[in-house]
This record gives sequence, structure tokens and C-alpha cells, in this order.
Amino acid sequence: MEEKQQLKDLYHLYLNNQCSEEELERFFKALKDQDNDNEILGLMSASWDNTHTLPDVGLTPDFLPVEAKQVKLNDVQPRNTKLRRFIAVAAAIVVLATGVYFFRSALSTFVNPVHQQETWSAGGERKKIQLADGSQVWLSPNSKLNYPDKFNGKQRMVSLDGEAFFEVAHDAAHPFIIKTGKVNTVVLGTSFNISAYPKQRTINVTLVSGKVAVALNAKNKIYTETILPNQQVIVDRNSEKLSKINYPDASSFLNKRLGKYEYKGITLQQVVRDIELQYNIEIGLDNNLSDKTFYGNLDMNDDVAQTLNKLCLVMEIKWEKKGEHYEIIK
Repeated sequence: MEEKQQLKDLYHLYLNNQCSEEELERFFKALKDQDNDNEILGLMSASWDNTHTLPDVGLTPDFLPVEAKQVKLNDVQPRNTKLRRFIAVAAAIVVLATGVYFFRSALSTFVNPVHQQETWSAGGERKKIQLADGSQVWLSPNSKLNYPDKFNGKQRMVSLDGEAFFEVAHDAAHPFIIKTGKVNTVVLGTSFNISAYPKQRTINVTLVSGKVAVALNAKNKIYTETILPNQQVIVDRNSEKLSKINYPDASSFLNKRLGKYEYKGITLQQVVRDIELQYNIEIGLDNNLSDKTFYGNLDMNDDVAQTLNKLCLVMEIKWEKKGEHYEIIK
């Protein structure tokens, strides 16, 4: 009870601009405590209700004729002080209400600021990350994800270098945006894969479920494409162009995010490119082997030597290592 009375006294001192420095500090400290919300609102409401609105005088404009100026209904001069008092109180209440909101908002940001996080994955390493909104990210090897420890504002923004599979928590009021260089991928809630390794000429966005918009900011113009499940957007970094294709095997990324790759007649050149990206290595491929097709499964979580052994066993070829470089030959 005593605490409520102190808050009331401080409130009235504040309205009358009579707070000392110490009292002002105590008053704003009380505002910070959300337990006082009902008390503050009650005091503000009482101040408003107890202030009467009355017309002001001296409002007749100079351009009216003299006769009009002489018309008097009532003598309201003594009440002018009350109106000014009302205006002062009303203004103080508005200022106080606004001050409470911004004070708490600023205090929240100061006490509990947003911190940017950065997660790396090395060659052959995979990481699963859960974001503050409940979205989940499977970060592929040799990749980097930047994200906030909490999402504030109208957008949920992260940035990606490399490859990741996203399962985004649905929130229609706060679009989820993944930045990859000049490309922004915008979603509300869906699952999809983005491959944007720096070594790749293209950025590929493959949709498993939901709906995704991809925007490319190029040559002072923005190009956009929207895709549905089992479709893919390909962004050519060199020509800065977007293209959309059907990708019936989009669900394969559910296994790829775990490092499980299934190949159904893919060229050996493409398989080797996947291995290079997954293990962050360089592999030289004999020219006579580039167009050979590979059928089989590879687990990119295995040691690189084990993966190459399995590939070469199926293809009846061999590999060797020269320093840090790998060669696949007949």
C-alpha cells in the first residue's frame, strides 16, 4: 500500500514538474517495473477524467467585422486557466504514455540487445541449428550462417554462405529472408534447400514444400521468380539471370541435408563436384570419365577416402592423392 502511495505522489510531482533529480530517477525506475502497469494506467485515467474541457476565449479572428466581435454569449475568461490546465495535464499524460513505451522499448533493447551469431561448418562437418522463432537449419559442410539470437522487427533475416536446408516456422506477419550475396530468398513458412557455395557459378534454390520467392538485385534492377514444391530457381552469377525449372526429385534434399546422397544416372563430373564441395577438396577427373554416369549411394559423413573408395569401386576406376590434390583416373 505504501509503495502505491509513493508511486501516486511521484506521478503527481511529475505532472506538476516538481520532481527532484532523485524523485525523477525513482519515478522512471517504477515505470520500468511492469508490475506497476495497472497503477500507472489508473493514475493516468483519473487525471484525464478529472480535467474538464472548456472553450477558450480570444479566438475571434481579426478579419471578422466589428459587430461579430461584439457578440458575447458568456463570460468565460475565468475558465481559461482551467483549459490551459487541462491542456497541460493532457499533454503531460500523452508525453508520459509515450515516454513509458519508448523508455521500456529502449530499456529492453539496452538490457537485452540483439546479438548476431555466426556458425561455421568445416569440410565433412554438418550442423543443425534451431533459431529463436523455432525454424531449423541443417548447415552443410564448408558453410557459414549468420543469424540473430532473437528476431525483432517486421522481418526475420539471416545470411548464408555455402549450403543449407531450411525448415522455416510459419509466421505470415514476419517474412523469413535468407541473404546470399545479391540474392534474397523470401518465405513465410516452408522447407527448401539453398546451395550458394562461392565456387559454384550458380545459386540454386530448391523447394520441397510451401512457397518461395527468389529476388536477384542486378544491374540496378530486381528480377524475381516464385516457385512451388518440386521446382528450382537457378541464379547465374556471371550473367546475373534467373531461371526456373521443374525439379521432381526435390524430396531428395531431405536425405542430402543429413549427408545421404543418392545418384540415379548422374554424370561422374557432377558427383565429383558434390564431393569437392562436401569435403572442401579439389579433385582432378580424367577427361575420358567426365560423361560416365553413376548409380549408387554415397554417405558424405564418411571419411573422404572411404567415399572415394566406394565411388571408384562401383565405377571400376581408381583414385590417388598427390599432396593436397586428388586424382581420379582409369
